Amino acid sequence: MKKILINQVFAIITLGGVCSVTAAEDAFMKLDRNADGFISAEESIVSEALYKNWSTVDANNDGRIDSAEFSAFEIKSENSEK
Repeated sequence: MKKILINQVFAIITLGGVCSVTAAEDAFMKLDRNADGFISAEESIVSEALYKNWSTVDANNDGRIDSAEFSAFEIKSENSEK
């Protein structure tokens, strides 16, 4: 019984993480309107939080946001809401 409960809790946690990743990927793809794998400053205008925090989110200062930078931004934003 205890083992089943632990497995169920693990499954819920895992699915929660997958849902968060999927949501972040969906958000990234919606912002990346030209589907080049990056969010440009122009594309970021539709997301007020992303646009306002551009210089922080663009960690490598290449003038565009890649999926890893966007994921870090999403995680940071999600954690600050809690």
